[in-house]
Amino acid sequence: MPRRRSFSLSIPAIAAAAVMLLASVAIVRTHGVYSGTFDEPSHVAAGMEWLDQGRFTYEPMNPPLARVAVAVGPYLAGIRSFGSESRWREGARILYADGAYTRNLKLARLGVLPFFLISLLVVWLWTRRLFGAPAAAAAVMLCATLPPMLAHGALATTDMALAAMGSWALYAFVRWLDERTVERSLWLGLACGFAVLAKFSAIVFLPAAGAAILALRWWIARGAGPPAKHLTLARSLALGAAAAWLVIWAGYRLSFHAIGGSPPLPAAELWQGIAHLLQKADIGHETYLFGEISTTGWWYFFPVTIAVKTPLPFFTLAAVGLAAALHTVRRERDWRPIAPLVAAAAILLVALPPRLNIGLRHVLPLYPLAAVLAGYGVIAFWQAARGRTAQRIIVAALVLWQLAGTWRAHPDYLPWFNELAGDEPERILVNADLDWGQDLLRLADTVRARGIDSLALAYYGSADPGRHLAKVRPMAPNERPPGWFAVSVAVIKGLHVPGWQGFEWLEGVEPAAAIGKSLRLYHSPGLGDEPDAGTPAGSGRASPERDATGRDATGR
Repeated sequence: MPRRRSFSLSIPAIAAAAVMLLASVAIVRTHGVYSGTFDEPSHVAAGMEWLDQGRFTYEPMNPPLARVAVAVGPYLAGIRSFGSESRWREGARILYADGAYTRNLKLARLGVLPFFLISLLVVWLWTRRLFGAPAAAAAVMLCATLPPMLAHGALATTDMALAAMGSWALYAFVRWLDERTVERSLWLGLACGFAVLAKFSAIVFLPAAGAAILALRWWIARGAGPPAKHLTLARSLALGAAAAWLVIWAGYRLSFHAIGGSPPLPAAELWQGIAHLLQKADIGHETYLFGEISTTGWWYFFPVTIAVKTPLPFFTLAAVGLAAALHTVRRERDWRPIAPLVAAAAILLVALPPRLNIGLRHVLPLYPLAAVLAGYGVIAFWQAARGRTAQRIIVAALVLWQLAGTWRAHPDYLPWFNELAGDEPERILVNADLDWGQDLLRLADTVRARGIDSLALAYYGSADPGRHLAKVRPMAPNERPPGWFAVSVAVIKGLHVPGWQGFEWLEGVEPAAAIGKSLRLYHSPGLGDEPDAGTPAGSGRASPERDATGRDATGR
């Protein structure tokens, strides 16, 4: 009997490990499908500079952890820095090095896979501690099959790193609240340091989520203090803060120098990056919602985005898990079961003020936190005392619904939308949630398959069309070229186009083919209008976004 029980208890762990492996395979299989999304070359360039040159001068608005991770693969393949002035040009040279664009891009994207697995490991540990191993296995399965998690686990960017390190930091914080030992203080500091090195959003998200958890704990436990043998609060916090700072400083190679006339500072690039981020937040960023374009955003951007980019079964199971957890809270006066969801709500709340409504990826840490409750929802539903057969059919149907939806989405996890978005999700969102420039390789395959010998192109993305298409020329706003032409969905919607107009006439034109979800291919043998007088000739890409220095994405 003891041996049999031990084996049965290991089944959830084996199931969770199998899910993690299958999800990793699904992610790796997408690596060669997408061309580089807009931000990927910039991150690869910054990481390569850190590895090869021992500096971090390319755009400090993003910290080094994920950027170094995505540069490790190309670095081990023998690629080194080229010394370009522009990070965009440098990233392009690295990715196109040795004429092996797809290989280099795959190597860069592999650097994000560990963060995806860490996020699932945190989900497993947190859920198992609260609700047991079966719930933990269910939580891992639900989190691993969320299209947004799979999408950003497959791209050489910083968002999955924040989801992993941010959720780890919050789990470490909850454990620290339980027992403020030296070991847990150090783990908390280590986790917080890595979260800040992943993305500066952690500087806002973690204090907000931590404060919400503290308020929850105080309200439920009415301020019950720790046992006397624990470290004092001040000593424990100081120890954790010191550990966090050492991790952050090490991430900046223990740099100590002046930038822009300032006195020498430890990790000077950190403070410079935060200053640039605040500047960008003040300026805003071009974004799209419900057919409107704004540089200041909308307070309801993230609620809408979450509503149409999250599987509906996941919502349902998380709600069931929350209801069951609240019952436990009331019965046992224990704040821990709902701490993950309270932390997620706090993160969403501080993300609401509009300015940088760029995409769902900016609130990706919500998903590992919500998955803890969703996993519990599966078990609570399954073990319900009344109407057990009907409820088990329902919970099985919900799980299968999510699995089937994710299976059908492969490999297009990035532009995936749920049923609420309808057949034309581009009427709701575009940006990095639908069109991030990811389908140029697919366009090249289609052009070859159709035998198209000449193509006009208005493309928003980081890949170089001339390296993938034999005969391509830029298509200008308001141009109606004869023959074959292709346009990015973001460009049709007016994003990244001077004056936000010039391609809207394509809204009523039926394309010859949809290239993935982000490009449309057209054929107009009867149209030959020339561009309007004075219309700029274009560059093969619609006007790229500009960074904090005023340079555009091509480095010009």
